[in-house]
Amino acid sequence: MSRFNLPIWLFSLLLCHSIAKAQVFEKTAVLHGDTIVFPITLINAYPFISATVNGVSGKFMFDTGHAKSMMLNDHLVILPDKKPKGDGFVGSGQSFKVNANDTIQEIKFPNGITFKNLENINSANYDFLQKYVTPDFLGFIGHDFFQGYVFKIDYMHRKVTFYKNSAERSKSRDYLAREKILAVLDFEIRKIVNSPIVKLKIDGINVIGAFDTGQNGSLQLDKSSNEALRSKGAVQNSGIDSSRDTLLNVKNITIDGKLETSLKGVESTTLAHNQITRKALGIDEPNLMTFGYRFLSQYKTVWDYAAKKIYILEY
Repeated sequence: MSRFNLPIWLFSLLLCHSIAKAQVFEKTAVLHGDTIVFPITLINAYPFISATVNGVSGKFMFDTGHAKSMMLNDHLVILPDKKPKGDGFVGSGQSFKVNANDTIQEIKFPNGITFKNLENINSANYDFLQKYVTPDFLGFIGHDFFQGYVFKIDYMHRKVTFYKNSAERSKSRDYLAREKILAVLDFEIRKIVNSPIVKLKIDGINVIGAFDTGQNGSLQLDKSSNEALRSKGAVQNSGIDSSRDTLLNVKNITIDGKLETSLKGVESTTLAHNQITRKALGIDEPNLMTFGYRFLSQYKTVWDYAAKKIYILEY
């Protein structure tokens, strides 16, 4: 406790908040500064960062599976000068038309960071996410927003902290101070830079894993693997979610030969359903597990894209 009777983490948060008040940036939506904290809100397993876009209040999904810095929902934020750009899709299969925008007058975050006159910002009609996730869905914040930073996401304390990468920080690793490290996972990048891919085993069966904050977590197995793991009790049905998807409990997971874990409530999916994701990530192995909320809510995690490492930390 400080002499003002504030917990250290709260004092640090207030300090970062006070520093951020003067941060106003033009043209490009990318992070600036050394250490930046954003509070997050969890909605249906997704982490959200509150903001206003051109005066419209709402929430951005913090989605590492999204490559660009930002994508706006032009169903919520009226953008009269948008221009057609192409087609897009989300991992669950919905497709949409992508629009380009010059300029977005202002995007403002509660921690004081403000972007003005943003150029070349994409948008799309995400009314389906307003319906199924949250009605004030502003869009996505993705990888390019924090490129050049290490980030720590903490679902329990509802915050994500970004640390500017540097040679000094690579040595000090101050983002690990006072943390208990359970494992350091090495990952690879295949077709897209924002998607960490790891190797794992479920009760001895080889599986490819992909980390992504913008989802709950899923498991897709080929027929022989599914039968083998169910016969051992390593994979079991645990119920049905609101979308009528089967949920699974999965035991005896070993990630990168270093971390042993179990997960509850993972979504069961199929090869056919995963084709878009598989093609985008460059995955042709028969078995695929994605690590989202069901995994990330159990640990604090630090993502270092430059070093291709994810640190698993104990709460």
